[in-house]
Amino acid sequence: MTRSALAGLAALALLGPIDLRAITIADGFTYGGTSGFAASSALAQDYGNYPIFEAVGWFRLDLSDGRSSRSTGTLLNNEWVLTAGHSLKPPGEVSSLSFVLAGATNVADLSSIVMHPLWAAPPPPLIDGVGSPSQGWDVALFRLASPITNTIAFPRLYTASNEAGQVGITLGAGLIGTGTEPWSQQPTNSPVQVFAAMNRIDRVTAQTNAGLAGGLLATDFDGANEPQNTFGSDYDSSGQPWLWDEPARIVTALDPAGTIAGTNSLLDQLVVDGSIVEGSTAPGDSGGPTFIHDGEDWKIAGITSWGVNPWDYLYGDAANAGSSGLYGDVSYKTRVSQVAPWIVSVVPEPSTYALLVMAGAGALWWAGRRRG
Repeated sequence: MTRSALAGLAALALLGPIDLRAITIADGFTYGGTSGFAASSALAQDYGNYPIFEAVGWFRLDLSDGRSSRSTGTLLNNEWVLTAGHSLKPPGEVSSLSFVLAGATNVADLSSIVMHPLWAAPPPPLIDGVGSPSQGWDVALFRLASPITNTIAFPRLYTASNEAGQVGITLGAGLIGTGTEPWSQQPTNSPVQVFAAMNRIDRVTAQTNAGLAGGLLATDFDGANEPQNTFGSDYDSSGQPWLWDEPARIVTALDPAGTIAGTNSLLDQLVVDGSIVEGSTAPGDSGGPTFIHDGEDWKIAGITSWGVNPWDYLYGDAANAGSSGLYGDVSYKTRVSQVAPWIVSVVPEPSTYALLVMAGAGALWWAGRRRG
């Protein structure tokens, strides 16, 4: 099981208590008058501008054999949590599962764990139990044992197919690093916080298997004066022949076959209102949301699935090959617009769409209340 294939799948390993790795931010990251890690935290907690961020939390999963892991999830309503399939295990293997939101622990109903059927039954998208490039069905849901009573705005699903080129905001819980300092060199994140960063969606993929749609969103982590613009620079593909296709430099091995769209990313870091806000993901962000604005509201467009940093291989970093989270890192998210019909089929009536439309109205009220 190679690190390159499972770069974003920390929760899948479950080799013992796992420290979270979370958002990796660019050097010089600034937001809300702060900089560095504090700025990343400030973005994740800017509920005035992004009230739906209050629905993002993290959960601890304990297995009957004593192993445990932690991942990120998003409340779709006051009961159901959306996350990645690899972050969960079948109920028979789980001894406890709890979702933490705003410091409050909410016990989950173990019998409610539902993973996408194409994730739970390999192959595909799993080949010999190892994550393949086609993580486009890495999605799951679980229900809380008791509905939360917090007054928050629940996010809606992004269902349009125009994600490529748009700016996304990704949230995750755990440790963070910078473009030049890996997560392993940072202090422990305790108590656990949610962090955030922005990036431009460079690639989208679409696939169909057994009549069920799936797909990915892909972003790369650019440096200001660095050569590691993975989707926009000349990169020797010999290190990852299954992942890269010269000169297109795109995900090329989709099993089953699908379509790939997108353009090379800009060579410069993403800057919003004069501030650098670009970042990427790492293990522990698994299951966390990526939000895209559709002209009306910020909606869930992606679910953090996996990632890899091909530049680590080129520069001979054998110890941390693919896992440093430094500049050049590529992050993949399950494409929500493709799997939205399955999500809706799992969440009970009233339907997810009805609930989320109601939540959208609540978001407007809540945003106004917080600004007033």
